[in-house]
Amino acid sequence: MRLALAVFLSLVTFGCGDNTPRAPRMAEKKPVEHVKIVQFYAADPMIPKGTKGNLCYGVENAVKLEIDPPVDGVYPAMSRCVEIAPANRKTTYTLTAYGADGGRETKSVNVTAGAPPPKLFDLWVNAIDVHPGEAVKVCFKVENVQKVKVSPGTLDPATNCVSDNPSKTTTYKITALGGDNQVDSGTVTVKVR
Repeated sequence: MRLALAVFLSLVTFGCGDNTPRAPRMAEKKPVEHVKIVQFYAADPMIPKGTKGNLCYGVENAVKLEIDPPVDGVYPAMSRCVEIAPANRKTTYTLTAYGADGGRETKSVNVTAGAPPPKLFDLWVNAIDVHPGEAVKVCFKVENVQKVKVSPGTLDPATNCVSDNPSKTTTYKITALGGDNQVDSGTVTVKVR
């Protein structure tokens, strides 16, 4: 029995099996997730020349971002818009997102700097209720137009007024046409009693 007790104490004190020193256990590293561009777009892909627009992006797992041509205020975010002012008629913006794992993702968007949009404003009529054949004058102001269309009536381009003598209730439509096929329009109805 003494021998059994001695063997037991020896095993408990010195251990049994392999006595090779083992490296301490390290905490397991989580895998680094790859960088991803979740969105990249121009808020308005057609920006009037000489004005500014917005370029918007969203990224996941990015540590660094670059936009070419360079844009100020760019940093990793889930949803962010930055101001742009394209210098050329057509500009391609390229977003490159860099991840902690050394990976990267790239996306591009095209922006066109075009003619400023036409603007029709201060549309007024001398009377909204007339007798048949009575003179009606519809006047307006425009900006950034290449052509103005009116229907019905006769346009005096020097005054931007339409003259007519309606025999029945009539709706006058003014259409301002700008560059890049942009349109602005307005209507006014004159009641004939």
